[in-house]
Amino acid sequence: MWREADLPDGLEILRASCFDHRYPAHFHDEFVFAAFARGAQRHRIARFEGVAEAGTLMVIPPGEVHTGEAVERSRGWDYCAFYPSARFVEAIADEVLGGSGPVDFQGEVLRHDPELARHLLEASAAIGASGDVLTRQCAAYAAFGAVIARYGERPSGRRRAEAADTAMGQAIAFLEAHHGEPIGVNAVAETVGLSPYHFMRSFRAKTGLSVHRYLTQIRLNHAKALLLRGESAAEVALGAGFFDQSHLINQFRAQFGVTPGAFVAASR
Repeated sequence: MWREADLPDGLEILRASCFDHRYPAHFHDEFVFAAFARGAQRHRIARFEGVAEAGTLMVIPPGEVHTGEAVERSRGWDYCAFYPSARFVEAIADEVLGGSGPVDFQGEVLRHDPELARHLLEASAAIGASGDVLTRQCAAYAAFGAVIARYGERPSGRRRAEAADTAMGQAIAFLEAHHGEPIGVNAVAETVGLSPYHFMRSFRAKTGLSVHRYLTQIRLNHAKALLLRGESAAEVALGAGFFDQSHLINQFRAQFGVTPGAFVAASR
């Protein structure tokens, strides 16, 4: 996994061969465009459960909670994933689709599309291997444009329903603002005027994650940004709200499949 600073919003890319690694329930602030090359991955995305095999294209909207693990550990699965920001996707949709309103992928998570999956896999390989900025940029724009053109929809005037109600939005904003501090559920519940029990049930129902797991995700996202600024793992652990460096490394590896050091070393 690495970040490309020369692509919009610091595009993150993952190329992986997984066997016994299991991704816990998590979310991304960005879209996920993934393509599968070998084996099979079992996953849960929101309430949808499925299997992604070779030739499968996966599109996950920002904020959608999902998991992933091998169908058979002895076989595992190989895949690549891109994490373009909503702003990056919408900018391409302006050119490819026209219209107005957020791009919509019609609620479909998986599509068996070997041609488009191969396009994304080749783009991932080209970006990882090329030292030329223009080559990397062209590969990313062409791959995302192909996905949006084939499966994106953007009718003029259409609006997407809000993902969270006002109370949960306020709670998430509170977690973001105080992620580096010790936080108890009472403090968050008080900010939205709910009892702790009611708040915890409502939060999980709305986001698909417990408050603790959601906060850990926020802390990991901030940790990535601090690591790329050159801060040490020990400094990042303290700044992002983890107990210590070991806690950060364990959570980072579980979430992203690589260590913080490997992520920084591979990023450009």
